[in-house]
Amino acid sequence: MQPLKPIAEVLIEGELSPFEHEALHRLLKRGFTVEPPSYTPFAYGEEDLATRINITFHYPYNQDFFTRHLRENWRELKDLIKEVRYRRGRAGAAFTFTFVQDEFRLVFKSGNEVDHDQISSAMDQIGHLTGIVSRMLKAETLPETLGMVECKFDKLTDRWDEFRATNRADSNVYEFDEESSNWRPTKV
Repeated sequence: MQPLKPIAEVLIEGELSPFEHEALHRLLKRGFTVEPPSYTPFAYGEEDLATRINITFHYPYNQDFFTRHLRENWRELKDLIKEVRYRRGRAGAAFTFTFVQDEFRLVFKSGNEVDHDQISSAMDQIGHLTGIVSRMLKAETLPETLGMVECKFDKLTDRWDEFRATNRADSNVYEFDEESSNWRPTKV
């Protein structure tokens, strides 16, 4: 009996070409149970971007995700997103990857103003941060049970930065302090 594939959901803000739409769906279908991408217009004030690809993986963010479920498809996914960005030119493209495990969400947002090289670097780094992120989320570093951690790609330093977390009730907000390797309370 074939094991069940984890679920992936795709929401596109803006548009993809028919080729990009089909390529993304076909690529994700290899390792995930996935419906064809859904489309929605951009939120007010974000019209300066042509496309944002939002992918939610219902699977923990760890090395197993990249070696077991995506394998060579990770490289193809990176190439496809880089190509989408390249084709949009000055209009721009961005991505958001969300990893969901139980009641916890880890969110990587590329930001709106990344160029082709920066989006390439951002994608490469996602596959290599699993060890660092797992250390950040160890029980001894957490002030309480977290519901979500979100980070953004900083194009100036060429790295994922601004790790912010909220508890499950969304009542407390924390930022990760790299010097102490702990989460510190912050204001919203």
